[in-house]
Amino acid sequence: MQRIRDLDADLTRVFVDFQEVAKTLDFQEICELSDEKEVARQSYPGIYKIDMHTGGQFTTFDTWYEWFYKEWVTTEYERMHVPNPKKKRVAAHKGKSLPQWMPLYLGKSQYIAGRVLGHIHLRLDQPTTALKLGERINMKEQRFRLSTLRIDVENYDLIMPKIEGALRNIHNPILGRQ
Repeated sequence: MQRIRDLDADLTRVFVDFQEVAKTLDFQEICELSDEKEVARQSYPGIYKIDMHTGGQFTTFDTWYEWFYKEWVTTEYERMHVPNPKKKRVAAHKGKSLPQWMPLYLGKSQYIAGRVLGHIHLRLDQPTTALKLGERINMKEQRFRLSTLRIDVENYDLIMPKIEGALRNIHNPILGRQ
């Protein structure tokens, strides 16, 4: 039993390290999602972030989010395996100035290109959770950007959920399942 407690204490220290490591990681801006050839070149494991251009018509996060919510959360897309806004992460942006690019979604994948292309091309009736941007007629005119962190590690299944969670807490993407 003592070995389990020692292992638990070691893991607790490591988990704290994930938060500190995440603070030092910087996403590399890759391209806008409309450049699918460039998206397809991102054939490596890691974390990806999809941002949405906020346009020039809004001056605050609150006014932009009011517009975004009406466009994103419609009955047409309910129960279609698409991520919805998360109140806690939306609240982290309230009252702040509106960035040019709003963090929309953050995820991990062993093959970033395939996962991000899924966010673009999956049909609404497919059970995989994704943004399904190609199916959202009301989002066709919007600009989306891909940024990535290449992370190729031996213990992917142990490390990546912790790094992903720590980065989610830093960037507060407004959509997601977690």
